Amino acid sequence: MPLDYQTLVASNLILQLILAAALGFAVFLAKKKNFQKHCLVLRLAVTAQIMIVLALMSPAMALILVPGRPNGLFQAEVLLHHGLGLAVVLLWIYINLVYLGRLKDRLATRRAMQAAAGLWVASLILGFHIYLKLYY
Repeated sequence: MPLDYQTLVASNLILQLILAAALGFAVFLAKKKNFQKHCLVLRLAVTAQIMIVLALMSPAMALILVPGRPNGLFQAEVLLHHGLGLAVVLLWIYINLVYLGRLKDRLATRRAMQAAAGLWVASLILGFHIYLKLYY
């Protein structure tokens, strides 16, 4: 039996809260200098986020950005949310390639990590705002 749309939306919201907690925990681990667990938590969290985007968010975004719908600030907000999320994934890939020795470090790694965390938080806040606009 397929899940209804509201169940999928609620599931996504709950998953995003869990991922936000994972991000906070990863920051805590980094401050405690437990980098091995920090990396593991973030690799799992970003992988889960990518799967959630593909399974839940992309179909929803396609409905919001349907051609012929009036353009406006809401669509710009959705596109900004999407762009910030893509930037997080690209930074995550870059950081992992640097740590695996596959890519030369061109950015200060700590700054790249801080940027990824900041962009993730900004995207999360925008995502919550989009959710509130759509459902309340």
